[in-house]
Amino acid sequence: MRLRPLRSLPRVPRPSPLVPTSTQSPFCARASRSPAVPSGLSGAGPGHCAHLSQVAGPVDGGDPDPVVGFLNWCRRVGLELSPKVAVSRQGTVAGYGMVARESVQAGELLFVVPRAALLSQYTCSIGGLLERERGALQSQSGWVPLLLALLHELQAPASRWRPYFALWPELGRLEHPMFWPEEQRRCLLQGTGVPEAVEKDLANIRSEYHSIVLPFMEAHPDLFSLRVRSLELYHQLVALVMAYSFQEPLEEEEDEKEPNSPVMVPAADILNHLANHNANLEYSAG
Repeated sequence: MRLRPLRSLPRVPRPSPLVPTSTQSPFCARASRSPAVPSGLSGAGPGHCAHLSQVAGPVDGGDPDPVVGFLNWCRRVGLELSPKVAVSRQGTVAGYGMVARESVQAGELLFVVPRAALLSQYTCSIGGLLERERGALQSQSGWVPLLLALLHELQAPASRWRPYFALWPELGRLEHPMFWPEEQRRCLLQGTGVPEAVEKDLANIRSEYHSIVLPFMEAHPDLFSLRVRSLELYHQLVALVMAYSFQEPLEEEEDEKEPNSPVMVPAADILNHLANHNANLEYSAG
C-alpha cells in the first residue's frame, strides 16, 4: 500500500487517533522504473531547497556536513538506504535530493524507514502529553498535534530528529501563495480561485493558532521556547506539512473512518514530486 502526500489544508474534522500496531512496520520506496544514471529519483514527495532556518540552531557535536550528519543518523535509527542511491545536492532539481549512483532495476528497494524514525504526534518526545490533551487540540484541519510536535522538536536541544531537520528547506524561503503579498496573489492568480482559497486558509490558520496552539504553548513554557511562539513560524510549518507530509491510506474495511493523521517521513520527502515518477512509496503492515 502506498502513502499519499498532503497537498492542501483539509477542511475536515480532526481524524481519530490511530497508533500503529507495530512499531517495527517499515515504510519503503521501490524503483518503479529504471532511472538513467546519474539521475534524480522522484516519487510521492517533493524535492528540498536550501536548509532549515535558524529555529533549530546547530546540532551540538554533530557533523558540519548536513548530508554526513543525516547519513550517520540514518544508521543510528535503522533507516536503510540502498548502496545504489545517494543523498546529494549534485544532480538534483533543487537543494538536497536522492540520486541513483548506478543503474536501478524496477522493483529494487531504494530505502526502508522504520516507524520509530517517523516524526509524528505519536513518536515525538511529547506524544504522551499530546494524547492526553487530544480533546483540547481538536481543530478544523486536524493537523494541530503534528504541528505542535514539530514546534517542540525544532527547538528541543536533544531532539532525535535534528540531523533530519538539517535537510529541510529554509522555512523563510518557502514559495507558496500564502506568503505572497495579497495584491500579487490577486494580480497573478485572478480567476483561478486560488486567492480566495488562500485567504480562507490564512484565516483558519490564524484562528487555529490563537485559539488552540498559542494557549497550549503558553500553558507548557518548559516545552516551547519563546522563539517558536510565532504565528509566522506556524504559517511556515503549515506550508511544510502541506507539501512534505504523508498519510497512511486506510484499509478497505476502514473506508468509512476519518483519514489517518499526517506524518513526516525522513528520506521519502527528498524525492522530487513528479506525476511521471520513478519510485513508489509503500508501507508494510507487518
